[in-house]
Amino acid sequence: MAAKTDQLLIVVSILEGRHFPKSPRLSLVVQASFDGEQLATDPVEHKEQPQFSTELAWELDRRTLHQHRLQRTPIKLQCFTVDSVSKRRESVGYIVLDLRSVQEVRQEPRWYPLLSSKYTKQRPALLLGLLLENDTKTSEPSPDRFKAKKAPPRQGQLGHGCLFALFVVKRRVSWRSCSAAESRRDWQVKLETPRQFHM
Repeated sequence: MAAKTDQLLIVVSILEGRHFPKSPRLSLVVQASFDGEQLATDPVEHKEQPQFSTELAWELDRRTLHQHRLQRTPIKLQCFTVDSVSKRRESVGYIVLDLRSVQEVRQEPRWYPLLSSKYTKQRPALLLGLLLENDTKTSEPSPDRFKAKKAPPRQGQLGHGCLFALFVVKRRVSWRSCSAAESRRDWQVKLETPRQFHM
């Protein structure tokens, strides 16, 4: 049996949903809160069976986990709709997970109905998996593991072709082509006065 490490990850897998009405203008986001820290899924299409396929994880040690279990600190998942035009968020419902039910043995995902759902005709639910994992990244890596290896020599040299550079200046993005012969001073001027290029 492998030795238990002190550092752990609480992993909540948000797999999919069911019984959601189809709404092309809206997308769905699930936001998870634990101990004051919030994590969220990427927005997904608002359809009957939305596919989230996302894992959210919080790092803590065994002692802190024990304290949270004694205090019955919940993991709260809140589902929101996001309007694609106005970007306005509206709550669809929520789920409260008991931290004491999270085990170090992988269990089958199960369906959790959304509480206080705004969709009263159907009963939307999320398929969730809960797991307590050992945080393996805390183990000491061998010093050789991160040593850079010598790159193989390149074939040929820089020819007459153009290089492309992406400038992000004052929230404007522009492409600029330049030859390899241009000086650093030329680059500085271009950085200060970017031009838009349409591709």
